[in-house]
Amino acid sequence: MITYHYLQNGMLKTVTSDEVAGIPKDTIWIDLLHPTQDEEHFIEDNLDIEVPSPEEMSEIEDSSRFFVTKDGFCMIVSVVTGSQNMNPVLTEISFILDQKRLVCAHYGELVSFKTFENKCARQTQLFKSPDILMMSLMDAVVDRIADILEKLQSNLNDLSRNIFDNDKLDTKDLQLTVKKLGKYNSLLAKLSDSMLSIRRMLIYCKQSVSWLTKEAKDLLRSIELDIGSLTEYHTRMSSEITFLLDATLGLINIEQNSIIKVFSIAAVLFLPPTLVGTIYGMNFHDMPELDLRFGYPLSLILMILSALICYVWFKIKKWL
Repeated sequence: MITYHYLQNGMLKTVTSDEVAGIPKDTIWIDLLHPTQDEEHFIEDNLDIEVPSPEEMSEIEDSSRFFVTKDGFCMIVSVVTGSQNMNPVLTEISFILDQKRLVCAHYGELVSFKTFENKCARQTQLFKSPDILMMSLMDAVVDRIADILEKLQSNLNDLSRNIFDNDKLDTKDLQLTVKKLGKYNSLLAKLSDSMLSIRRMLIYCKQSVSWLTKEAKDLLRSIELDIGSLTEYHTRMSSEITFLLDATLGLINIEQNSIIKVFSIAAVLFLPPTLVGTIYGMNFHDMPELDLRFGYPLSLILMILSALICYVWFKIKKWL
């Protein structure tokens, strides 16, 4: 789907490709969401640009993600989607920027883009140039990352309280906690990749795009500061996840050791009675106790006493 954002009387208007046949006049932002080949060719032929394919957008080297086009620049960044259902994936966004317009191509639904489009609808007078639009979009993406980190921190706080304040957790609950921490760590890793790609894009844009307006440069510096603070926040959260994971695995080991301890103590408690029973289970001819009238109950009493002595010894040593 193609969405056109164009200026009309100084205000930003929005229209989709289903509503118009061609590109509206004074269009400064074209958003391609899951574009078909026909839509890509239409934009490429009318604007004389080349829209990167999904395979080209997945390249990781800088030379393939940030390069000069005929009239401007192409920059590709990674953004996290699917964080709401804890199934995060990285999707790529291509920003093709020149002094006349901004073209975005992406193959995933982005909450940050929807939020920004709603902001554009409310504050139509603020976005009058392609570079301001692009920096405002990146600002919305960074705000979305901050929201995800805040939500993730809230989940970690709840999980921490559940681990250390709940005395009724069993091994199954602890195993589920380990799985949750694994998902949180996976989300953090993808957010880190996203922030790294945004930082690389900002550096390239600052060094290469010489015609940025003052407003766009101010936004760029603000986004850089935000990325720096979010990176520090991310590092602290990563350390917290590592600590919670170590603590949870430690609790699992303690519970498993308690189970092994019960079996070990039971084996030791029954060892002396077993010895007594083994001795009197031998069928040698010259065993005087075998002829005793009370030999059987005496052996039972010896077994019970030997077990009780071991039990009392364990209690004195506080092993039980």
